[in-house]
Amino acid sequence: MKKNILTLVILLFSILLIGCNNEIRESQKTEEIIEVSKQEKQSEKNIIESEEESLPSFTDIDAPSITLLSSNGEKKFPTFDHSYGEICWNNCDEFKQYNYPSIHSGKVEIGDQLQVDWSSLKPLPTEIHLIQIDYSDEYNLKELVKEQKDPENTMFKVAIDEEMIGNQYALEFIWKDETSTSGKSIMNFKLEK
Repeated sequence: MKKNILTLVILLFSILLIGCNNEIRESQKTEEIIEVSKQEKQSEKNIIESEEESLPSFTDIDAPSITLLSSNGEKKFPTFDHSYGEICWNNCDEFKQYNYPSIHSGKVEIGDQLQVDWSSLKPLPTEIHLIQIDYSDEYNLKELVKEQKDPENTMFKVAIDEEMIGNQYALEFIWKDETSTSGKSIMNFKLEK
């Protein structure tokens, strides 16, 4: 009888140990599941933050407009010959140099004004540069003069004078934060009498 009781006690003790061991394993599995879930949530949060920091697709952003005005400010043409496109978008780390294209000239008269409006760009660029292009070598166009413009003033006007006729210009739009550039686009135009 003592032997049966001892066997029964050992059997009950073994069942208790197995049950406790299973409970510990389940607790560890639950902790692992919770940890994996936290990591997945953090990963999703990082992806969302990364997407919020990146620019919308280039095709989803309206292009700036360029209008030819007479010397008294009246519209001569609602749009002026130009090209507009992206230089780099949401990945400008690898970008090295932009090669300015040779473009068709728009006809102007001395005293006319060009008006560029970038208020439709959302988000607004953080930097804007007006660049005069040296096109003396049509296979190697490069920057001659680069002048910074105020991006907050979303409209830029320039009066055409004799020295500007025959020159090519570009307006460079840049989106950047403290550490990196996330986007660049450019509007090219050339003036002809």
